[in-house]
Amino acid sequence: MARKCSVCGAEFEQKPGPGRPRLRCEGCRPREARRARQPSVSAPVALPAVLRTGLVASVEAQLREAGRESSPRGALALVLAETLAAGGHTASGAAALARELQATLDAALAGAPRSGDALDEIGRRRAQKAAGA
Repeated sequence: MARKCSVCGAEFEQKPGPGRPRLRCEGCRPREARRARQPSVSAPVALPAVLRTGLVASVEAQLREAGRESSPRGALALVLAETLAAGGHTASGAAALARELQATLDAALAGAPRSGDALDEIGRRRAQKAAGA
């Protein structure tokens, strides 16, 4: 069956078979190089300078306070914090790193003695007063 090319108007023979009918002749059909798609790469997400400098220091301070900075999970948490602070990740990559950092930090600090804050101190004093009264 003869068809006309939608680009140049030349007649060409339609090949039988399944699929959509061809609209262009052999000379006008898209070349493989033109059809090849370039991989889409997201722009890297740059973290704010405050987060870059404070993140590693904050993680290190938490681990040091708990006495876990030399544990394997503590060391891994520091590496993850440094990697996240270095930047150059896509948004989904940064989110995955942050999620993994939180999970690793929770695991590293699990079971560590917790220093009390002001509310803990108030509760302790109330308990002492109630026991002494």
